[in-house]
Amino acid sequence: MNPKMRLLICALTLLTNTVTAGKTAKVIAEARTAANIPAVGAVAFDSEQITTFEVAGTTRIDSAVAVKRDSLWHIGSDAKAMTATLMAILIEKKLLKWETTMAEVFPELVEDFHPNARKTTVIQLLSHTAGLPANPEGLQRTLSRLEVAIIGLAKKPTEGFLYSNFGYIIAGAVIEKILDATWEKAIQKHLFKPLGIKSVGFGPPKGATAIHGHWKGKPMSHDNPPMYGPAGGLHLSLSDWVLFCQDQIKGHHGKGKLLTQDNYQKLHTPIKSNYALGWGVKLENGKVIRLQHDGSNTMWYARAQLDLIKKKGCLVTINTAEKKGVQWLPKIAKTLMPPSK
Repeated sequence: MNPKMRLLICALTLLTNTVTAGKTAKVIAEARTAANIPAVGAVAFDSEQITTFEVAGTTRIDSAVAVKRDSLWHIGSDAKAMTATLMAILIEKKLLKWETTMAEVFPELVEDFHPNARKTTVIQLLSHTAGLPANPEGLQRTLSRLEVAIIGLAKKPTEGFLYSNFGYIIAGAVIEKILDATWEKAIQKHLFKPLGIKSVGFGPPKGATAIHGHWKGKPMSHDNPPMYGPAGGLHLSLSDWVLFCQDQIKGHHGKGKLLTQDNYQKLHTPIKSNYALGWGVKLENGKVIRLQHDGSNTMWYARAQLDLIKKKGCLVTINTAEKKGVQWLPKIAKTLMPPSK
């Protein structure tokens, strides 16, 4: 390419990114005022770099400590795509298959499972088609992942699609059985470390300057029980989350670090109700063009959007999950990823 042309393209790209950042900052300021949102994080990126990075607000509504670019955000169920990707890594290592059944994973427990649940497969757990309840209830929330798996698989599965944290908790138990290691250690070793992601922690962010979630306007530093981890119990920096999302985009096009193209595309292919494996999917003419997922433990809220055609994405996080705040996420995302004309 002609050096002058390359310089012109760089200049135009910089100008576009500057304009986008200005629009994003303006909408974030409006959102924080209108919905009383303590803090917002917003990032746009392509497959190689971050193009817009905006943070605004404070770690708590009653604090003057400002959020920073390297602050850590709880992302709730957006971690499901990470658990699904970890499962795909184990499949590539030939430790199990997408169609491996619970009876095959837990042969010593098969008599405790309902006969129909014994046939439940890995891919059903990850696509919310395993016929499991939405969540463990009551004292079940205090149990281990394996104990929850036994309870869930003891009942006759229902049919159809039902969004289920229960299924992802059992998926975590599967991973732990296959690797003889906790889900937390497994995902650090096999997924985060290869991608250079270093900021991940489990549960809510900790420390005096950590971002707090908010419940009914009050700062909170709580989370679901630890066994919920595979379904959505981790926090990380926005720049580290971008690394994961960039790999998902690259992998869809055959250039990912973790998996073959076939398995990235398997993760992104809808099974039922436009839900794939840890991702909601938008189709156009039968082709997957966009991935999206929201995450919340009722005190934070996070959204990821990936455009697989343009090879771009955006992340938006807030440290509240009140409806009036969540309603601003599409408006903020629109400044980061304007819709195609």
